[in-house]
Amino acid sequence: MIFSDFEYFVFFLFVFFTVWYLFPAIFSNQSRETRILHIFLLISSYFFYMSWDYRFGALILLSTAIDYYVGLKLSQETREKVRYYLLLFSLITNLVFILGFFKYYNFLVTSINTVTNPMFGADALPILKIILPAGISFFTFQSLSYTIDVYRKEIPAEKDFIRFALFVSFFPQLVAGPIVTARTFMPQLYSPKKLEDIEFRVAIRFFILGYFKKAVLSDMVAPTIDTIYADPSGHHAYALIIAAVLGGIQVYLDFSGYSDMAIGSAMLLGYKLPTNFNLPFLATSVSGFWRRWHMTLNSWLRDYIYIPMGGSRVISVRRKFNLWFTMFVSGVWHGAQWTFVFWGSLNGIFYVLEEIWREWFPIKKENATTKHWYDAPLWLFQNLFNSSVFFFGGVFFRSLTWENAWIHIRGIFTFQAGQIRPYMWKDFLWVLFFLYLGHAIGYLIFEKGKGKQIPASLEFALYPIVFLVLNLATPENSIPFIYFQF
Repeated sequence: MIFSDFEYFVFFLFVFFTVWYLFPAIFSNQSRETRILHIFLLISSYFFYMSWDYRFGALILLSTAIDYYVGLKLSQETREKVRYYLLLFSLITNLVFILGFFKYYNFLVTSINTVTNPMFGADALPILKIILPAGISFFTFQSLSYTIDVYRKEIPAEKDFIRFALFVSFFPQLVAGPIVTARTFMPQLYSPKKLEDIEFRVAIRFFILGYFKKAVLSDMVAPTIDTIYADPSGHHAYALIIAAVLGGIQVYLDFSGYSDMAIGSAMLLGYKLPTNFNLPFLATSVSGFWRRWHMTLNSWLRDYIYIPMGGSRVISVRRKFNLWFTMFVSGVWHGAQWTFVFWGSLNGIFYVLEEIWREWFPIKKENATTKHWYDAPLWLFQNLFNSSVFFFGGVFFRSLTWENAWIHIRGIFTFQAGQIRPYMWKDFLWVLFFLYLGHAIGYLIFEKGKGKQIPASLEFALYPIVFLVLNLATPENSIPFIYFQF
């Protein structure tokens, strides 16, 4: 069940009407109603997650129980050494026995066997048939943020298991984020929810925009991208460039579209999720891009990896290593392949190179209102260069194998001959147009404050037309979200 499927609309409407119309009609006691509401949302979240595989429910329940227990013990224990071992138990259990086994076991075993097989003539370790649970990296990081924050005494331990389990498994953001932390989400479970407080127009706009990004644009270009990436050696250099650019854009449309639908779904239930993307293709620097892209993951890595390592409070060389290592962890988090490891390392290298450049050529601080004739061309050059860096690295992110990635890169720079179809250009220009049109509109609305108010009656009157157009433009075959594999 994914957000763009009809089954999800049926499921969500059932949850929505049960939450806002059935519960208030049955219960008059606010505390009792809230308790039953949390139980209902928890059951709904587990049903949503187990719709892929019923066994996934046991895994997320195990992770939830471990961190709930650790959180309680951390709040009761005063001996720092014991508290440290409790935190270590949570880290090892989640990162090694849950995330490590299900996501990285076969990757590590394959890498080891590649080395040992020529030496001994046999595999050193067996390959196991392991099903990768959807969104395991998301709920693992989310749950870990809770135990780390309780250990740091930044938040109190949650004594109610139902509330904590709902925090871990809340279905709008369960399988692909945004990653929420306990400090931002748990207080929302204690505040009363009222139907009149729901921003329906904003929530519906989020969901429609996300649906358009994912189900129309992303799914439309997916076959083209898959065809080229499946056989980069047989396609023309222009086709490989198109695939590199479209591949990066597809990841953005797919993931930001999912995040928008998640935010809209949660908002309709009375909960607020953090923003995950902020017009990343307007960025003119590597650091600026990653501050706008997958913002909740980058915030998590900053708070729990970069800053504990010393952040920017250490010497210049160590700071650069911290930046590189944080991006390296991001690459490892994304997938159990050497292409993802290289992708994260490459982004870290570009991050460090940008830091070195800024040290050699520091930016002069001027009045923000000062304009120069070269500002627009300079912005355009920086934006295109930064986007090119992202698309170049995206070849490794999107390629099926390490060998395919290098064939793809080599084919571009050697101007390889091969196949290129007219529909590839059509998909490329069509999606590129909508990407930058959306960014231009978003820039005017969110960064320049030039949005206009639309009468509510007119907006709701247009929804049937919008839904009809979206339905006609949606491809017949639904494609799973790219980030479900993470």
